[in-house]
Amino acid sequence: MIEAVSPGSPQYQRVIELGNANSATLGFLPYEAIKQAADEGRVLAFVEDGEVKGYALYGKRVRTGDISLTHLCVDKDQRGLGIARELVEGIVERNLHRAGIRLSCRKDYAANDMWPKLGFTRWGEKPGRSRAGHLLVTWWRPIAAQTLFEEPDHEDARLLVAIDTNILLDILEQRDFLASLALTADWVAEVAELAVTMQSRSELSDQRSRSEGFESSLGEFRTLEPSPEAWHAELESLQQASSAARVETSDLRVVAQAATSDAAYLVTRDESLLKEGKHIEQLTGLSLIGPDDFLLRLQASGGEHSHQTRAIAASGMSVVPVLEMPTSTDLNAFCHHHVGERPAELRQRLSMATAREGRIEQIAREAGEPLALGAMYREQSRVTVTALRSASGQQSHSTARQMIHHLRTIVARGGSAELVIEDQTQSSVERALRDEGFRSEGATWKAFVQTGMFGPGDALPQELSQIGWDRLNANLIREYERYAWPSKVFSGAVTSYLVPIKPEYARVLLGYEEPQARLFEIHLRAAAARENTYYMTPRQSLEAPARIIWWVSGGGAFGGVRAISWLDAFDTGDPRRLYRKYRDRGVLDESQVLDSAKPSGNGGHPAATALLFSQTEIFHEPIAMDRARELCPAMNTDGYFITTRQIDEASVQAFYEEGVRRDD
Repeated sequence: MIEAVSPGSPQYQRVIELGNANSATLGFLPYEAIKQAADEGRVLAFVEDGEVKGYALYGKRVRTGDISLTHLCVDKDQRGLGIARELVEGIVERNLHRAGIRLSCRKDYAANDMWPKLGFTRWGEKPGRSRAGHLLVTWWRPIAAQTLFEEPDHEDARLLVAIDTNILLDILEQRDFLASLALTADWVAEVAELAVTMQSRSELSDQRSRSEGFESSLGEFRTLEPSPEAWHAELESLQQASSAARVETSDLRVVAQAATSDAAYLVTRDESLLKEGKHIEQLTGLSLIGPDDFLLRLQASGGEHSHQTRAIAASGMSVVPVLEMPTSTDLNAFCHHHVGERPAELRQRLSMATAREGRIEQIAREAGEPLALGAMYREQSRVTVTALRSASGQQSHSTARQMIHHLRTIVARGGSAELVIEDQTQSSVERALRDEGFRSEGATWKAFVQTGMFGPGDALPQELSQIGWDRLNANLIREYERYAWPSKVFSGAVTSYLVPIKPEYARVLLGYEEPQARLFEIHLRAAAARENTYYMTPRQSLEAPARIIWWVSGGGAFGGVRAISWLDAFDTGDPRRLYRKYRDRGVLDESQVLDSAKPSGNGGHPAATALLFSQTEIFHEPIAMDRARELCPAMNTDGYFITTRQIDEASVQAFYEEGVRRDD
């Protein structure tokens, strides 16, 4: 049976696993692009007896009206059973108004023998631009076009992108400019055609003679040849514009020839040319862009950065994808000046990620001031962080922890992976890495993103297998879960508590946004912290470490069982002392902490208990009271939700399984 797969479903995770297992032939596709496709119903799975045996992922080309088949993957043990045909027919049935299905397949792959059997006809070949020089075979299967014509016009539907002479030489001479070389990747060739202008070819011919191999490689690039009248008129217009007058004539010739050939972009490393880019775009419609920024832009158009900016609770900060390479001024705030690092060197570290189809993320204040920076790329089950930086200042440690956690959440969407930090670190970042469970191994820091959940009867993860279920304790499990977040181990023996919390406090401490104005602007540090504090009437009988299940009181859309945390410690004593000690990690003001205090001990002095918690994970949807009572019958007791209560870990596991499951 063919089903559309949505993110968060068990079928989606199996799709990711199948894609990872066959990445050598499927090629890399950013995980955010896969998620975006699933969100839009463009991921289909062949499901039989609840098991995903194959999947297809496709795109819809706006300009040509056809379907672009990106992935067609069948489990190696299920091939030859007609599953690939079912998946292709599933695409056809859901897109009857589309012209047809188009795909590219490397010429040396055996799959080229399969496409004719699925109704595809060979359409032609094009260079894939990979360093190995593999050719791509284009295949076409008509849908609605079947009644109109035999096959579509052979117009290349890819983005036309001009490259200047320096970028061309980077590629042909294999220079050490990673972003330029990344332009030759097959995934780029699928959506963009690189071309050179007559001016660039002329410049090369005027230089020294080249090798036969150089000339052969140069011949693979299309030459843009607009009419002389058109580009000369464009050149004259540019020369008369004061904004472009400072650009050299040879560069203006490249611009004029690219613009009059209908290229969408001109990719260049020429800083003087890029400096005039906005003015030139206004004059010609041609967008001038550096290779790093072009790769980021290309990924963004495919959904890599389609998610909206996410606020960090009520902190006044947000996490944003970086779509343009930061300026030297911006990068200067993150450089390690004590070792003489320059912005250009840090930019190279960022380029190491973008050149490998990676991403750059940034935490910034609402005013735009950058606070933390992270860059990473994924190769199958290993994710390498090439840059992890935090600007100096009072919040350096907190923002570093938030960035580390944010990168892990992105990795988790693509499935389990080893996460390796390959960047020189400063003290605040090193503390943040330790606090987030990373371990130092020589010049690198390592942790895992493990998406599995383990309960009694399951085989333990390798990290805990030598210990065994009977010897596990709360400390061991908590440390493992830091190291392998978001993995969970429910041994049945970890002390757990259900803690009621008011919605106005929960939104800051637990980190979700309600559709209302911020209430706690004074608690920015608490909202930005990865460890927080909550206060309650004095309790002497608590244990730590322990699990916390948060009950958001008051009902409404945000009420119910809302999140899970680790209780790291608790502190009972004078409420004023507690407030002064933990005020940067809590949202209550001093008077509210005093209100939570009660007489305690023989002297009857007021006391309160501060709960120090971390590793909070928000459930996708709150679990309402009726459902919570079904999962935990003890909650049917009158007055159960009034105060903190101990709860058995089996109920905690049931809440977690319910909270992280998504049916949308």
